[in-house]
Amino acid sequence: MTVVTLLPNTDCANSLGEATVNILENAFYLAKQKLELSRKAYKKLIKQWGWENEDKKYLKVNQTFKKFSPQDLAQVEPATIFCLANQNKKYAPVIEKLLDISHITQQTVRELMKQQRKPKLFFPEKPTIWRQTRDGRRYCQVPPIHDQETGVILQRMMDSEGKSAQQIVAESLALRKALQEECLVEVPVMEETENIEVETQEVEVSESKHLGIDNPQTESDKVIVNPTTTQETIEFLSNELFVLIENIDNFGKKEVKGTEELIARIIDFCNIQPIEEQWNTLASITYKDINALAIVIENSGTYHKEWLLNLPRLLADAVLENPEELEWVDKQLRSEALSLISKITAFSAISKNI
Repeated sequence: MTVVTLLPNTDCANSLGEATVNILENAFYLAKQKLELSRKAYKKLIKQWGWENEDKKYLKVNQTFKKFSPQDLAQVEPATIFCLANQNKKYAPVIEKLLDISHITQQTVRELMKQQRKPKLFFPEKPTIWRQTRDGRRYCQVPPIHDQETGVILQRMMDSEGKSAQQIVAESLALRKALQEECLVEVPVMEETENIEVETQEVEVSESKHLGIDNPQTESDKVIVNPTTTQETIEFLSNELFVLIENIDNFGKKEVKGTEELIARIIDFCNIQPIEEQWNTLASITYKDINALAIVIENSGTYHKEWLLNLPRLLADAVLENPEELEWVDKQLRSEALSLISKITAFSAISKNI
């Protein structure tokens, strides 16, 4: 038989307050050990505790609340502490406001967080024909066509030509694409004609002006083919990215759809920028947030493998102009960029000697 003891409300709040104080005290202690110990000694200490990467979230807690004493935040429950630490850049204004408050409560923090949150942007899902197999490959699936005439024509072509519906649709799309791109040229049928006299009349150049054919080349230069109706912007993509991150934090990666599509749009947007601006564009979209950058890298997919391989080069070029770019990226990307920079520096030194 299990006996459950219900604590009074005040005891529950006090217990959570003590937990918050313990979390902050341990986070401050851990940060102090990392600062004072050598890297090897610090790793040894972490292993003694049976930890691997668990220290990172406590180091974030220290980074976020290092200007506070543990007792200042004793009335804030632990989950809120970790939430603020995990998204410390997003909630930086909240942290600044808390510094000016003498008596910090859970309700105060909750209200400040609500004020800081931007309303989520919900967009209707665009119709898509893409589906994915279990092994990750994708294929397109055309929805049912409720048009009898189209079905009859397609079936007749399949029967007479011995082709599959997929082949006929592919050929039809190729023809339509060629028509849109004006790759098809109308060839007049040559018929034999006899005893037909063709009279030609000279047209004055001045008359041609009235017909609007004075300078066809100039007019054609003004034609805009397939104008863009919607334009991606850094602010728009950034808002979508951080809404995505918040949804992942709240519901988990498996429950959030459209991640790869959004990341593909972000990478495509970066790729169309001049090469020297691509890293700065990515930094602006992610707000130089290491978690946001990790989401982009993890979900870049096989279609953007070349971009991912070139990312250290983009960072290295940016660091030569602004060394602070190294401070907000993960260790692997930082080390790869530093390796490239050392090679560039060595090559420059050799070139000068030559």
